Amino acid sequence: MGNLLFSPNGRISSSEFMRGATILIIIAAVLAILPMISYKIGSILGVLGLVMIWCWIVLWIKRFRDGGKSGWMSLVPIAVFIVASMIVGSVMSSMFAGDMANEMAEAIESAGEAGDLGAMFKMMGQMGEAAAKKTAIPNAISGAIVSYVIAYVGNMMIKSTD
Repeated sequence: MGNLLFSPNGRISSSEFMRGATILIIIAAVLAILPMISYKIGSILGVLGLVMIWCWIVLWIKRFRDGGKSGWMSLVPIAVFIVASMIVGSVMSSMFAGDMANEMAEAIESAGEAGDLGAMFKMMGQMGEAAAKKTAIPNAISGAIVSYVIAYVGNMMIKSTD
């Protein structure tokens, strides 16, 4: 499994690609749900998302090589994922925590007008934690769906070569 997700050398078949993608999608969903359990642990383990970007790049490089294309093409589905995630994430946030954004802005503004930076940062932390807990499950589900659709469609577009 380490070679599949961490080494950019070699080629992988369509089924191996989807196996690796499924593993990464499950890990990402678990990481997205962690803030519901513990905001601090979720924030710390969120750094694993950076490691997962490398794993996605490695998977795409190997898959593109199997299709006879340059490994640099791996940046295309990664960019599509980032843009799609930002769009879906903003929609999910407005749907599930839209009311909190206004409350947060008002609370931060009043603390800023009072000149109390400590209270302002404390309020931001509390509101951020509440928003993360409120949107964790929708973000995990939508992130998994976006990831799977991009992986599936991209994988099907790449035809293996000998």
